[in-house]
This record gives sequence, structure tokens and C-alpha cells, in this order.
Amino acid sequence: MSSLMVSSSGIRGVVGDTLTPDIALSVGASFGSIIGKGPVILGGDTRISYDCITASVIAGLLSVGTDVIQIGKVPTPTVQQLIKMHHAKGGLVITASHNPIIWNGIKLMNETGSFLSDEHYKQFISTYESGSYTFQPYNKLGVLSYDHCAIEKHIDLILSTIDVASIQDSGLNVLVDANNGTGALADPILLDKLGISYTIINKEADGHFSHDPEPLEKNLNHIKDELKKGDYDIGFVQDADADRLVILDQNGRFIGEDYSLALCVDYVLSYEKNKAPIKDVVVNLSTSNVITDIVKQNHGTIHQTKIGEPNVTAKIKELNAIVGGEGNGGVIYPEVGWGRDSLVGIVLALNYLAKSKKTVSQIVSTYPNYVMIREKLTVSDPNDIPKLLTKIKDKYASYSQNQEDGIKVFLDSGWVHVRPSNTEPIIRVFIEQPTQEQAESLLKDVLSLT
Repeated sequence: MSSLMVSSSGIRGVVGDTLTPDIALSVGASFGSIIGKGPVILGGDTRISYDCITASVIAGLLSVGTDVIQIGKVPTPTVQQLIKMHHAKGGLVITASHNPIIWNGIKLMNETGSFLSDEHYKQFISTYESGSYTFQPYNKLGVLSYDHCAIEKHIDLILSTIDVASIQDSGLNVLVDANNGTGALADPILLDKLGISYTIINKEADGHFSHDPEPLEKNLNHIKDELKKGDYDIGFVQDADADRLVILDQNGRFIGEDYSLALCVDYVLSYEKNKAPIKDVVVNLSTSNVITDIVKQNHGTIHQTKIGEPNVTAKIKELNAIVGGEGNGGVIYPEVGWGRDSLVGIVLALNYLAKSKKTVSQIVSTYPNYVMIREKLTVSDPNDIPKLLTKIKDKYASYSQNQEDGIKVFLDSGWVHVRPSNTEPIIRVFIEQPTQEQAESLLKDVLSLT
């Protein structure tokens, strides 16, 4: 049996194996029990299992007396925004984000649209594991209602924070790969409002992903070819629930997840710096040094947290940071909201092109060049994880180390970060070096310890 992955952001499992309707119902009932009357916002991505899991979660929520506002298939950040707009007590998103199609999950959010605090997470887990929730009689059941305009409300909020006119006057031509996820529902609305030319590929929001949902370079040959054939200024790719974004330049070159975030951070620090007196930027420990370099060039301060959107968001709130994100293409812009948002990333990138009058390749060519390798190691025995971390600690004992989240070693020319995943039964290895040869050599050294 596959593992059911449980973390502060929710659960993920293989549908029909570790994630079943009875588990989904229990998650809904447990969450409703700690939230109370509500209401809560519920939406999800386009996965084929959406209807099954959603129906079970709603049943669980209503059965313990929690009111539900169902907003349908929407990007994850749309749920986060609607929580605030409806003054809801929390929210749930039916999604497994970048995981393969056989997976689904349930993300859990509090009244601010952020993931659960440690305290609320412990409450939820305790209730879920013990089954200590109470089904209510007919006259105390929760009430189900609907909001059919959620995506439009989310997009209008984004557009209220940016210079729309610059984009409208730019004459830009955009190509987007929505991979049949929720971006396919939101992108046409956003790009129509921006008044620019665009083409969307893989635009059927039916959950039949045209390629692996994780927006990695190896999965993006189709959009690369389309960019080379067409007269486009930029290419965008989203994951299934449209919280992550990666960028390709006008020639079809994938600039990388970290450099996609870098471009957005660079824009905010260069053109929106009046929105924060102190330019604090928050990223996670596995984010490229290119972000650090850009922040320093703009006289800002970089802060790093443990992996995971809840950790980055908490630090952004603490510092009142101007922008943040994760190196996997997750842009967090507090001017709009507290979560990763691909739609925000799109408008920031387009504004950069419009205002700078530069191409993507011209902008990125000014950034320092780093080579990032991301490797996944399958875990057959969980006891092997601490053993590997200890071996790495000992091998690189003479170097500075951070052990907040697995282990990160700061080497002379780069770094290596090894940690267990929160969302998959794997170990993640992140390596950054100035050249491909150095990165591959370091990876070989690390893998020799497994």
C-alpha cells in the first residue's frame, strides 16, 4: 500500500488506495469539528477524482454542522482569496498539486487563507486519528451554498494591485501551457482583462494532464516547440492547481523554476519598491542563490525558512516582507495574498516586460549563472533517512551546516540540501553549483552515501 502523506498543509494519497471516500469524509468531519459552524470555502483542481473526493469532504463537513461555500474547480490561490472575501473560518482545496494523476489530496487553510498553524494542525490530527467528532442530527447539519464567480473575484483583486495599463499598451503576445488544470479556467479570464494577444495550449480543464503535472523542463517539450514556431514574447507553464509558475523565454528556452521566481522578485524590488520601506524577501532553504544576489543588488535582505509554503508565509507575515516564494516557481506577493499564486506571477512578469521594454532573455542574461540539480530518491525504509543525513553531516563536517530541515551544507562554490519530502515518500536532494560539471560531481558524491 502507498503512503498517506500527512502534513500541516493537509493530506495526499493515491485515490482508491490510501485516499478513499471514507478517509476524505473523516478529514472533512475532523476539520469541521475544529472550525465550528464556519462557513468554510471549498474548491479544487481538475483531477478526475475531484467529484468523488469533494462529495465525501462536503458530507463530512455538513455532518458535523459546518456550513460550506462550494466554489468549484478553481486555482488553489482562488480558495485562499475567497476565504478572506467571505470572512470564512477556513478553507479546503481538493488537489494533489504537482503529484501524478493517480494522487489527490486535501489542503487545509485557516481564516487568513494560510495553511494551519502548528496548534490547529495538532488539533486536526488529534481529532482525525481518534475519530473524536460528532455527527449532528438533521436540524443541526451544515448548509451548502455556492459562489460561481470566485475566479473573477480573485483576478479582479490581482488587477487592482498592478499597473494594468502598461500591459494593455505593451502589444505582448503570450503562450501558456495550462496542462488541462485549473489554469485553463483562469488564464483566459485574466489575459482577456489584460487585453493582450495570447494562446493557451492544453486548455481542456478535464484533469487529463497532457504531461506530468510537475512543471519541470523534461515535461515541457510541447511548449518549447510552440514558442520556437510562433512570434511570442514569453511562455508560462502552470501546475495542476495553478499555484506554481515557470517561465520560458521568447526563443523557447526554459529559464528554470528558480529564475522564474527571480524575475518576479526582481520586478517587485525594481518597480514596486515604494510598497515596503525595508526590502525583506523570504524564500526557503532550497531556493537558488540567484534570488539572494538579486536581493542584495537591490539593497534588500534575504531570509530563508524550512521548505513548505506555511513556513515561508509565516516569515513573510512576521517581517512584513515585500515579496517571497519558493524556488519551485511559487511566487508569494503579500500585496495580493499569503499563498503561491501563478496568476500573480504572470502579471508581475508581464509588467516587467512592459515597463522595461526588454525581452525575457535580456533580463535573465543579467543574472548570475547557477546550475541547480533536483533529485528524488525513493525510500524503501524510513529508517534510512536519518542514517543518510548523518553520513552527509559527517562527510562535510568542516563546512557550515543548517539542520532546520534535513541538512543543508554551504560549500565553497555552492551548496547541497537533503531532506525528506512532506508530500511524497521520497528524499529530495537539491544541489547548486556554478557549472554543470561541478553540480554532477557533487551529486555523485552525495549519492555514493546512499
